[in-house]
Amino acid sequence: MKRILIVDHETESRESIKDLLAQEGYGVHAVTEYSEAIREMKHHHYDLVVTELAHSQVSSEDILGWVKSNVPHTEVIVVTSHGSIDCVVKSIKMGAVDYMMKPVDKEVLRSKIDDVFKNDHAIVRPAHHNDVYNVHDIVGISDAMQRVIETALKVSHIDCNVLIFGESGTGKELIAKAIHYHGQLKPDSPFVAINCAAIPDHILESELFGYAKGAFTGALKDKKGLFEEAHTGTLFMDEIGDSTVQFQSKLLRVIEEKEIRRVGDTKHRKIDVRLIAATNKNIPAMVQEGTFRADLFYRLGVVDVRIPPLKERKEDVYPLVNHFMHAISERLGTKAKVVSEEAMQVLLAYDWPGNVRELQNAIERAVALSGNSILQPEDFPFAYDTYQRSLFSDTDDEVIPLREIEKRYLLKIMKKYSYNQKLVAKKLGIGYTTLWRKLKEIENET
Repeated sequence: MKRILIVDHETESRESIKDLLAQEGYGVHAVTEYSEAIREMKHHHYDLVVTELAHSQVSSEDILGWVKSNVPHTEVIVVTSHGSIDCVVKSIKMGAVDYMMKPVDKEVLRSKIDDVFKNDHAIVRPAHHNDVYNVHDIVGISDAMQRVIETALKVSHIDCNVLIFGESGTGKELIAKAIHYHGQLKPDSPFVAINCAAIPDHILESELFGYAKGAFTGALKDKKGLFEEAHTGTLFMDEIGDSTVQFQSKLLRVIEEKEIRRVGDTKHRKIDVRLIAATNKNIPAMVQEGTFRADLFYRLGVVDVRIPPLKERKEDVYPLVNHFMHAISERLGTKAKVVSEEAMQVLLAYDWPGNVRELQNAIERAVALSGNSILQPEDFPFAYDTYQRSLFSDTDDEVIPLREIEKRYLLKIMKKYSYNQKLVAKKLGIGYTTLWRKLKEIENET
């Protein structure tokens, strides 16, 4: 969902625009003052800001300058009531993508916003520096995930390229962010992400390398590419396996020469960027087939990180469910629901072809739609249906006992929080007595 921030001191105008965009399916937030807008953008990502021109001590130039310096891929549309052409022209030069006159024509606004997002071919979102991505906070107790975390810890402090392998939904970008933010080779270095999947070469090039004014129709001004935006930091290229061999040749040159040339420009610009690429494809097989350059593969994969699918690490389902349940309750400001043991066995038996992302969606759907405080198997219809069918199949797949998974998880959390039972009980959202009883049962088993 695209998120839009509205800045307008006039209540009627502000609410009118907010209602219109909410009806269009956008995530909308509205504020009165520029200072509120900047404070909001420091804590939340927005794809577009619709702001009126100066009306207070803080000018629209200040907010435009702040956006372009701090969240450069957030677009800005300015709205004016006083019709100063000089102000409008200055705003456009500073980076505003478009402007409108008050009173705002709803159809015109809708059309302009459609145009802005129509050109948003790449999924590009620089992460905020105040987000926390810590390798130690990655959820997973399986040996496989512990190896992933160990590798991420080692590579986070080394200035080298990384190639992450994993199926869709396994959390490749999460690992990339954890590597970047845990190591933070340079203070406040940026993390910039792009999804390369099914993007035509010419668009991918202009996004990554930038372009010069007049380079093509619609290039009305010089534009920095993502390599320049990521200078001194990390550029995360997701689904690199979907890029063409022609583009791969240009990317290889950038890695070797450590410089880029904007589309339509003659000047070469030096860059200092760590590349983290990710793919769900079998790159070694593609190298053999000739659909991925071997030299690029070796330059990208100085260090390989392989994230196993969720079906190969079922013991991670329990802590992931616990994590998502508490994250959802925190977001909604409600008491966390509980998953029954029967429902947990259903979740453990399912193979999760969509991996962690599918599990998260299933939890969110169950919390949103179920009236039960304790979630039951039927609250997870797809997994439950698959589970029931498996009861009548001839396969005899091993199901990990829930008790064993809970035991391993509790011991890991106890160690993480230095065996402080009160703190652990609070983190898990359970009573101190309940935790004490579970630990006592574990003690009696050993």
